[in-house]
Amino acid sequence: MPFDDHHAAHGGRTSGTEVPVAVIDDATTAEHKAWLKEMRGWLIVLATLAASVTYQAGLNPPGGFWQDDNRHTAGNPVLHDRVVKRYLTFYYFNATAFATSLVIIILLLNERFYKSEAKVAALTLTTMVDLMSLVGAYIAGSTRDMPSSIYIIVLTCFLFVCVVYISRVLPNLCFVVLFMVPGLFRVAKKGWLPVTQNLKNRVESAKKREEDEEEAEKKGRKKNGCSCCPCGRAFNYDEETAA
Repeated sequence: MPFDDHHAAHGGRTSGTEVPVAVIDDATTAEHKAWLKEMRGWLIVLATLAASVTYQAGLNPPGGFWQDDNRHTAGNPVLHDRVVKRYLTFYYFNATAFATSLVIIILLLNERFYKSEAKVAALTLTTMVDLMSLVGAYIAGSTRDMPSSIYIIVLTCFLFVCVVYISRVLPNLCFVVLFMVPGLFRVAKKGWLPVTQNLKNRVESAKKREEDEEEAEKKGRKKNGCSCCPCGRAFNYDEETAA
């Protein structure tokens, strides 16, 4: 075959200079889109809840309103006339939470806005500001002394840290349970348990590695890793832990 025909048959390039084509993982892309959609739903729920609570608190502030004109003006907030600093703290926190909630809801109505992960992260941060403002309004409206306010702030921070820690530990805990209980894993594969597909693939991959290693052990090869306890055996076959 002439050189030109051979060159044209390979798309204008020689076989030695072919450039590999990048393959896009459709499963990863679909999972990412599903995560963005789920996050959008949770943000809308939180923003709607905060907007409802702050709207009601704005129309009915702590202490209510004066009902007569005896040494005060009817319709004015009682807390404003009694402890003006406390009322202003409540007012600004509550107004910030209400306005932030409305902004989040309006932005999430646009489907293009939450397509980007960076924008979803910004919305998540805005939601955190919204919820912290809601906590500030609750502290100002429900407590009268500083010790009570400090107690609520410390309790909120402690619960936040606990939730973050549990969210990081819970996937590994679920992985160990599903790996150690085959019947429970079969139930999860049928969709009868609220388990993510990523966790199912993780457990299935670990079980496959366990079977391969047991097969290799039968052929006289040495088994690697620690298997002194079921949890250690589970993580020994986990690809994410090994990585």
